Amino acid sequence: MTTTINLRKMLHRKSAEYCAPNPAGNTAAGAFIVSDKSNMIPTHDIAYYVGGASAIWNYNADQDAWVQLPNSGATGTFAAGACGEFRCLSAPAGIIDLTPSGTGTTSTIPTSLTITRNIEGCKVRVHVGTNIGYEGTVVSNTLGANATITVTPAASSAFDSTTRYRVHGGSLWFMNAGTTAVGFSVYDRMTNTWTARSVTGLPTAWGTDAQLVSTPGHVSNNATGFVNGTAIAGATSTTLPTGKTFLLNAWANYQVRIKSGTGLGQIRTISSNTTPGVLTVSVAWTVTPDATSVYVIEGNDDYFYLLGNASVAMYRYSISGNSWSTLAPTAARAAVTGAGMTADWIDNVSSSLWNQDAAPVHYSTTLFKQNGRYIYSWRGAAGNVLDVYDIAANTWISGVAYGQQTETFTTGSSSVDLHGYVYIQKDATGRIFRFDVANNVLEPFVLNPVPQGAAVAGDKMFMTTYKDDAAEINFLYTLGNTRPELTRWLVI
Repeated sequence: MTTTINLRKMLHRKSAEYCAPNPAGNTAAGAFIVSDKSNMIPTHDIAYYVGGASAIWNYNADQDAWVQLPNSGATGTFAAGACGEFRCLSAPAGIIDLTPSGTGTTSTIPTSLTITRNIEGCKVRVHVGTNIGYEGTVVSNTLGANATITVTPAASSAFDSTTRYRVHGGSLWFMNAGTTAVGFSVYDRMTNTWTARSVTGLPTAWGTDAQLVSTPGHVSNNATGFVNGTAIAGATSTTLPTGKTFLLNAWANYQVRIKSGTGLGQIRTISSNTTPGVLTVSVAWTVTPDATSVYVIEGNDDYFYLLGNASVAMYRYSISGNSWSTLAPTAARAAVTGAGMTADWIDNVSSSLWNQDAAPVHYSTTLFKQNGRYIYSWRGAAGNVLDVYDIAANTWISGVAYGQQTETFTTGSSSVDLHGYVYIQKDATGRIFRFDVANNVLEPFVLNPVPQGAAVAGDKMFMTTYKDDAAEINFLYTLGNTRPELTRWLVI
């Protein structure tokens, strides 16, 4: 039976529910917690607390219980500035584009992986080689070395060594802090292993407070992406005419994926677009699309953005290249970040006030109503300043005015975003606000009744979503500052 939701604001109250406390104690500066918001993984066991390189715990919301993960082995000295992100794509050895170990069948994929858990229900997508464009679901997998993945429906041909596929099995990306060295590592949920990733190009000293932000191709409630359509004639080796009208370069740094027709399965980063809607891609098409090609513009699976460190500097990581670059925004951030800074990718505003990319947001002539384009970031440092990073234009819009701009944020502040709202826990006060992106106003949300300890840097909030057919119920979880208690609220 489908869950029926009859909750009403004011009529029903948000009551705090006390959950299993954090066994690590939650005392370390820089400790943070992240979770899966994609709804692509068919379990609710995906929240990860990182309290040090060897103090990493998995929280299972289904069971309200914790289990410790293996030592990350990350270099650096865990402290303020540590941060991380969860992605729904598996990344064994830090790689999201996986290759079969040989020729399988139309329903089995042989691997060289040592898979340690059941990944039944996880999605599989092929974007290069044999069976390009295939999308299916894992029905079973063997455990142990050289595991075999069985999928449904059957593909048209046997999977082979030319196939490049992605599994939505989940991965935790962890940036460690340090005074003389930093570390960056990824935990693959499917294989229960950690892999160190490059830190070349990053500062050797990293601290104060920081955020790692991803822009995944699949986000909650947005399986169809940001723009869908069928191409028109005239594509070249590096272009795709969409038949739409866009703002100039509105979709730069997003990715475009061919869903069906000629060029099926290909994924490319968009480097620019014209007003008449011609996309230019950064790498030439293997098969040039045509007027039969159905496409989707979505978040970029390849990128992470790193910001903070009491600096205006911003860095971008490429998973495929295992490389960092220092971004050079057209307009730099107006001032450095400090303790309590936040950063959230705004990917799924559904309000009617935010429904057309060609119209400027009513509170700014330089911001447009476009999902996936912006990172909203409060500077922290005991201030109330909101800066917005424009991913498409590679520029900062500093000091955005907003309603009820009176609260300040410093050490101990946390944030998490979902469905067009940014939830912010203020310092060590236990007061939680909700920023309404479409209406551009900071609203009171709830008070955490758990007493707070000493304020320390690091995000302590996450979301989980219960889905039952069309019904969706969201829960906001938070850890207090230097306190082990975990509390949740039903989002009404």
